[in-house]
Amino acid sequence: MKLELKKIREQRESWLNAVNQNDILAMQDILTEDAVWIPPGLPALNGRKAIVDWMGPFFETFNYEFSINNMRIKGAGNWAFEQAQFTSKLTPKDDDGAASTHEGKYIMIWRWEKDNTWRIERYLDDSDTDDS
Repeated sequence: MKLELKKIREQRESWLNAVNQNDILAMQDILTEDAVWIPPGLPALNGRKAIVDWMGPFFETFNYEFSINNMRIKGAGNWAFEQAQFTSKLTPKDDDGAASTHEGKYIMIWRWEKDNTWRIERYLDDSDTDDS
């Protein structure tokens, strides 16, 4: 199978749109059933349901502005590996409190599924933190 970067880019845009529109159902469809999400400083979230259960309250409480840059992708066959930098801004929906921003890097593994769709199989968030 030839690696189709265009289809991965389209799926990444769908993922970014889902996050920026707080659309947990659209995001859920971009994850494999057995996806693993590793947030910074927390244990791994195993499976689509665990990821959605963890992210759902964030989507209910905040408006996201998530952007990526310096994206690189490599792959072969049914797998693709993406590395990028990101900026994430969370603004409380109830206008109570200030927006917070964090930046970092991520590594994402895409898997080609039997329904001819690329989905996120692993996501590792390496957020930059201020330890001072």
